[in-house]
Amino acid sequence: MMTEQNNSAMAPWSEDELRAKVGQLFIVGFHGHIASEDIRTLITIHKVGAVILFLRNVSTATQLTELTTSLQEIAAASGHEQGLFIAIDQENGLVTRIKPPVAAQLPGSMALGATGDASNAFKIASATAETLKAFGINMNYAPIADVNSEPKNPVIGVRSPSDDPETVGRFVSAQVKGLSEGGILPCVKHFPGHGDTAVDSHFGLPVIAKSKAELDACELIPFRRAVVEGVESVMTAHIAMPGIGDPSLGEDHPSKKVPASLNSDAIKILRDEMKFDGMIVSDCLEMDGVRATFGTEKGAVMALKAGTDCAMICHTMSTQVGAIEQVVQAVKSGELSQEAIRLSVNRVRNLKVKYGIRAPLVAQEMWRIRDTNSRNTRQAGLAADIYAKSTTVVRSEPGSIPISSHTMNTKLVFVSPGKTPVGGGAVESGEEKTREPYTPASYIDLIQVHNPGAIDVRFHDGFKLSREEEKHIADSDVIIFATRNASLSPYQKDLGLSLGKKYGNKLIVVATCDPYDFLEEKAEIKNYITIYEPTIPAFKAAVDIIFGIAKSRGSLPVGAPPVKHAIRGLTTSNEDFEHLLQMWKTIFPKWPIERSRMQKLLRQPSGRHYIHEKGFCLSFLTDGPHGKIAAVGVLSEYRGNGLGTAFMKKAQAELRSMARANGDGELKSLEIGSVFPRFWPQVPIDFPQEFKDFFLHSGFHKSTAPTARDLYRDIRGPVAPLETLERVSKMNLKFSPWSPELYEECMTKQRANFRQIGWVNAYETLAARNQHHEVMVAFDPDTNAQIGWTLMCSHSVIISDAFAFLPLMPSKEKTGLIACVGVDESARGKGVGLALQVKAMEHMRERGIEGVCIDWVVIRGFYERLGFEVCWEYEGYQW
Repeated sequence: MMTEQNNSAMAPWSEDELRAKVGQLFIVGFHGHIASEDIRTLITIHKVGAVILFLRNVSTATQLTELTTSLQEIAAASGHEQGLFIAIDQENGLVTRIKPPVAAQLPGSMALGATGDASNAFKIASATAETLKAFGINMNYAPIADVNSEPKNPVIGVRSPSDDPETVGRFVSAQVKGLSEGGILPCVKHFPGHGDTAVDSHFGLPVIAKSKAELDACELIPFRRAVVEGVESVMTAHIAMPGIGDPSLGEDHPSKKVPASLNSDAIKILRDEMKFDGMIVSDCLEMDGVRATFGTEKGAVMALKAGTDCAMICHTMSTQVGAIEQVVQAVKSGELSQEAIRLSVNRVRNLKVKYGIRAPLVAQEMWRIRDTNSRNTRQAGLAADIYAKSTTVVRSEPGSIPISSHTMNTKLVFVSPGKTPVGGGAVESGEEKTREPYTPASYIDLIQVHNPGAIDVRFHDGFKLSREEEKHIADSDVIIFATRNASLSPYQKDLGLSLGKKYGNKLIVVATCDPYDFLEEKAEIKNYITIYEPTIPAFKAAVDIIFGIAKSRGSLPVGAPPVKHAIRGLTTSNEDFEHLLQMWKTIFPKWPIERSRMQKLLRQPSGRHYIHEKGFCLSFLTDGPHGKIAAVGVLSEYRGNGLGTAFMKKAQAELRSMARANGDGELKSLEIGSVFPRFWPQVPIDFPQEFKDFFLHSGFHKSTAPTARDLYRDIRGPVAPLETLERVSKMNLKFSPWSPELYEECMTKQRANFRQIGWVNAYETLAARNQHHEVMVAFDPDTNAQIGWTLMCSHSVIISDAFAFLPLMPSKEKTGLIACVGVDESARGKGVGLALQVKAMEHMRERGIEGVCIDWVVIRGFYERLGFEVCWEYEGYQW
């Protein structure tokens, strides 16, 4: 992480160069429907590289397109090398900046989650990208990757797809794909996760007192998956997470109170652990989570110093300029390094290149305005279909929903909360609060389409219903009671419970935002519908169900207790072994393992294995300490139920515990594969894509290193081409099998030369079993010093027993293994390794071995000179 570094490595920038670069790292907002003098100054004088738009900046389709075009023209005219990022929070649903009639209302994340189908999230994200692109907007601060694990969360709620991290991960990935494929840069938020807090960071600094392991098990899952799948921008949150810092520091240490957005410990999780090299942006630094604790201007310096690339300041011109000036001065003083600024600017520049950000937006884009009406009509149809799929009848009494077929004669009263003035806080954006306790007054119009005589009753906090209103309710046949966040609004909750106790089955409650309003009050609220956002199309979908126009198709995406899979440690019982062996044969039919070999593989002391009625997981801890998940298998009919994920979490947790218990500290790595014993060294490239996707979705990165290969050669004839044999015969070397008297010199040189996991261990294992003869040694004939070694194991030796699939090679039980070929540093580059293999294969052929495997080969061309061919190929997946 670049923090306070020596700037001497780079020539100091000129004043203009410095300001141009710093400006690119700021995201600013402004007020009004045209480019104000403030924003013109920020773009022309301070060279800001990104602008964020709010509802306050949108009035009509024409106006919005003219605004974005003018912003790009201002940037071009003032000498910007690239265009501006023009960004917005178009999450849809509860947070929609471009509203009807300018754009169609699209479903938000929890409504999408309620459909249970992530393809709906992709469709909505694609539609969002189409709209934004038409208006000259090129970046979206969405989707939300927070897990709404706290029902009383005041800021996330239905902006999240679910309270289940795996579900959130699936839907976030689909949304990222839809936006990016549509030409819009997505930005997942709010890292490391804002879901488990009851404090809104707009108005205070939330604290999530979870350990790093707990964060790994929940909050970080969607972000890890998004990073693995290639998301290119992440927004940080103003939340303190004391559990991610130095565990030796006390809870009162100042570092424990620094929000993640300003905290290098949080950024390191992204950069170092998740290997994220995209653009990191802060949430708005005018929120009280930063403004009231550190100050916005200082917060900008702290954010960049911690490793954030871009600082967002949305509302106040003087604060925006002050923050830019403080960052400029921090670079001049050396508090911020030029190198750190350079890296951040490059990330911004590269993404602008990729997404075709140019200045100005060319005029030919204007034709898209004429297509606004047809686009909105088409997208409204898509939205209506998905709203219908999301609306959820949580429970209902028989005969209550739909209401009577004689709808026109039904006495119906609609009760809903009206608007009550609320106080402000922090710096206002001019946006509607996500937790407002009132519903749209126009809901009644949707009901009166089906029942023109429906009576509208609006109630307010602190005011009782009038006698007339109470009489209407008492005389009605059906009461539809709409709530908005009643779980956080006692006056709504109290009235709902009162109506439920008094009128029972004739009350239908529609929770128009959070689904928690009456989730648990089953005795009082008999008929309960959730729609996940208070938008007009969402409520219309509920009305259609109430009046029998449509049927409920949604499923509650929150509140379900986590599935408890009966996973337990694999025992040494015959019953467990036979069950695992049969499942192996079913799940991996192309990779059979003979019974005795499987027993030996599972008995290794470094193993930790788990079993379930429908699956298993095999894992090992190797020296280092390094964790290896060797195999995860779930019977096909049980996939998709979270068992594989539960196995992975169990294995990771246990491997970490083992490492700590052994006194090795934290795991240094975690990979899919195995070393010793050996199943697959990595993931076979011909495994079904769904298997590989499972590892990616679990947060494992696909390695960019070359694939590894297991090579094979038939040695019943000559063991190498004639020219190779002639070359070896002329080399001034001696060869003989290893022996006990050669042990000390061999092992001393092995430890000095080779540090690969399991390498030295293999030689020690053979020696312990008095199987020294399974190693070929090369000697310098002048000094008689050992200068090279290779395993040359037959099928039956202890090392070969540790290789699960050796008998699947063409020579079957007559297959030998060449492995751990090593040459002393003093003798490298002289052909010793090549000669060793020739002599080893000749020796193996004399012992009746017909074919040879060389495992886990990364180099290309060397072994092929001896006639080896690829048998199996693997690709790496690393945590």
